Amino acid sequence: MASSRAVLSLKTTALIVVGLLAVTDMAWAQKEAEPPARVEATRAELEAIAAHPPKGMSEADRSAVAMRLASGDFQVGDKLLIEVLGDTTYSDTFAVRAGRVVVLPSMPPLSLVGVLRSESDSVFREFLGTYVRDPQIRVTPLIRLGVLGGVARPGYYDVPAQSLLSDVVMGAGGLGMYGDMKKTTIFRGRNEVLDPKAVNIAMTQGNTLDILNLQSGDNVNVGVTNPQAALNKVQIITAILAIPLLIVSISAIGN
Repeated sequence: MASSRAVLSLKTTALIVVGLLAVTDMAWAQKEAEPPARVEATRAELEAIAAHPPKGMSEADRSAVAMRLASGDFQVGDKLLIEVLGDTTYSDTFAVRAGRVVVLPSMPPLSLVGVLRSESDSVFREFLGTYVRDPQIRVTPLIRLGVLGGVARPGYYDVPAQSLLSDVVMGAGGLGMYGDMKKTTIFRGRNEVLDPKAVNIAMTQGNTLDILNLQSGDNVNVGVTNPQAALNKVQIITAILAIPLLIVSISAIGN
């Protein structure tokens, strides 16, 4: 009798475990099927910022928000990575052409005037839906940034608009020997759009390039620590470490 109860208990436990595993698998499948959350600013968010600018918001940022609302985010030369599920014809990286249009294969030009990055999925889905039945599409807007100064591989990079500043720096090989993120500034032409304090706040808050209102052509100038100062520190430390050896050597000579 006791043996039968033990067998029954084991069977019940096994059924519970199998059920939990099935529920877990379903949860993971549902999680994987969900598209990643958008991290670009929506039109409603930008309109709210324009109507009631946060305290301390710079004039440059207010102008950038107003410009985005009026003209959209895309400029000639920008790139978009388009992924259409089950389709290779339209899955590619496309550049924004003169007139701020994108031309997909065998289709008329699509105007991106007035379109925000956060609206790109819906705009392309509606456009492609005219020619393709129920397209499952994902659009990743890219921003071309100069990553200069104290990084291992300075240069110009096409990076997703939802990237963090830390991702951009890592994409350029990370900090160089004398790189210092605390001294980093961001320029648009000759105009500084983010000073080191603003950059540090953005890093702390995990703001994306889009949230920071960055545009293609902006330069992320990673700060550089004075190499001479660093060298002096090394020389001082070396000198301090050498003192005991010098004392030992003098004592040995004296004996």
